[in-house]
Amino acid sequence: MSEKDMQSYFDKLNEANSLLKKSLRVSNIEALAETLTNISDGKVYVENDVPDKDTVAKLEVIYKGLKDFNLTPLQLKQAITVSIIKSEKDDKTEVNKLMTPDAIGLIASLIAYEILNVQDKKSVNVVDPTVGSGNLLVEFIEQLNMTDKFKINAAALDNDDALVSLTKSFSEVMNLNIDAYHQDSVAEWDITDIDMAIADLPVGYYPVDENAAKFKTKADKGHSYAHHLLIEQTMNNLNDGGIGIFIVPSQIFQTDQAKKLSEWMVSSVYLQAVLDLPTTLFASKEAQKAIVVLQKHGGKAEQVGNVLMGTIPDTNNPKAFEGFKDQLQDWAKNFKG
Repeated sequence: MSEKDMQSYFDKLNEANSLLKKSLRVSNIEALAETLTNISDGKVYVENDVPDKDTVAKLEVIYKGLKDFNLTPLQLKQAITVSIIKSEKDDKTEVNKLMTPDAIGLIASLIAYEILNVQDKKSVNVVDPTVGSGNLLVEFIEQLNMTDKFKINAAALDNDDALVSLTKSFSEVMNLNIDAYHQDSVAEWDITDIDMAIADLPVGYYPVDENAAKFKTKADKGHSYAHHLLIEQTMNNLNDGGIGIFIVPSQIFQTDQAKKLSEWMVSSVYLQAVLDLPTTLFASKEAQKAIVVLQKHGGKAEQVGNVLMGTIPDTNNPKAFEGFKDQLQDWAKNFKG
């Protein structure tokens, strides 16, 4: 499909979003979630005569036109992610809820692939406890699916019901089976039997001190860091030997609460990798993030010989990035699970 056709598809998707936003009186993100649900189910949902018959007729014409494009899964995902970015911009979405770029999902999937390959896993239960728009999880699954090596069963949690709806509808359009739940991920989880977690963690203070009280990573005084609590809660909910791949601030081990996080890590998990993400992905040094790979104690898990550390090269630098993939393979050879 040509770039012009891709633009036409996006324009039609945007037209449907605008109609639904006006008719339902919702945010752009909520309108996009509704659009994707309609596309997936092949019909326009109407509740209490909203949207009205005129709007329904216009939407049906648009959805019929979208079907005629015959996009590949990759092209479809590109169109949806551009729509998410536009919706976030129009809604003035807060930084913690912005979509995770595809490049980070690709890198996370490469790390997961090498670990799972060494462990010879065929079926993997994955969770994203802070799923947001769903792009990190969808990209992660799509990349692993392309290898034809694993059966991925995925779950998603988030405390924003609009984003949970978007994740669910996004995954349905992509023909992925993701169970999405609206909940505070620091609170108790109902899902069990989880092998792996990936998360682009929101950064900041967790406001409910009572919920934080049971965690070893809680602050001694005042509010605790939400990303610390989420790491602990997620690792607690994994199977023995389970893997957590977390996108965190690069300075995570240099803050006023870093000591509590480090003490918990020593007692409960193996720190297997700390990798700064490519600097080109971030607008400033302050915004720089890293990938931390943790493994829960238990099973056959053990500390790898050398913690993988360094800066991941830009994905647009093929030679350097291939070198990084070679490093990943050598590191993952020591993984047990």
